[in-house]
Amino acid sequence: MEERKCARVGDDQAEIPDSVLIHVMPYIDDPKDRDAISLVCRRWYQIDTLTRKHVTIALCYSTSPDRLCRRFRHLESLKLKGKPRASMFNLIPDNWGGHIGPWAREIVTGFDCLKALHFRRMIVTDGDLQMLATYMGRALQVFKLDKCSGFSSNGLIPIARLCKQV
Repeated sequence: MEERKCARVGDDQAEIPDSVLIHVMPYIDDPKDRDAISLVCRRWYQIDTLTRKHVTIALCYSTSPDRLCRRFRHLESLKLKGKPRASMFNLIPDNWGGHIGPWAREIVTGFDCLKALHFRRMIVTDGDLQMLATYMGRALQVFKLDKCSGFSSNGLIPIARLCKQV
C-alpha cells in the first residue's frame, strides 16, 4: 500500500501515516468506534474496509449482499439478522421475509476469508445449507442458526459433515 497521509491531529498538525493506521485499526473492536473512524476521511474509510474482520447487520434489508461484499471483502465473521424481534411474538406475518438465499449466494462467491457465520431469525432452506457447505469447504469454522426456520435435518447433514473434525 502506498504511504499516504490522511488526517491532521492536534494543534501541531502532525500527520498519521497509513502504515500506523493499518496496524492500529485491528485493535479497535467496538463497531461504533469503527463506524466513527471510517467517517474521518476517505483514506480512513478505505483502511477500515481493509482491516475490519467482523460485521453485524441488524436487519438483512438495511443493506444489500453485494454492497457488503464490495466494501468488506476480507471479513472473517458475519452475523446477519433477519426478521425483527417482534416476529417472536407473532406480530409480523410468517411470509414477511428474512430469506437467506440472496445472502448465501453472495457469501459463497464474494468472501474468501470468512470463518464464522451466524444467522438469526431468518428463513433458511435445505438448498441454502447445501450451497454453503459445498462452496465454503472446510474454511468455515463456526456456523450458527439462531431462531431460524425453513430447514430440515437433511439440510443440516452437509453442514455437519463440513464441521466434522478429521
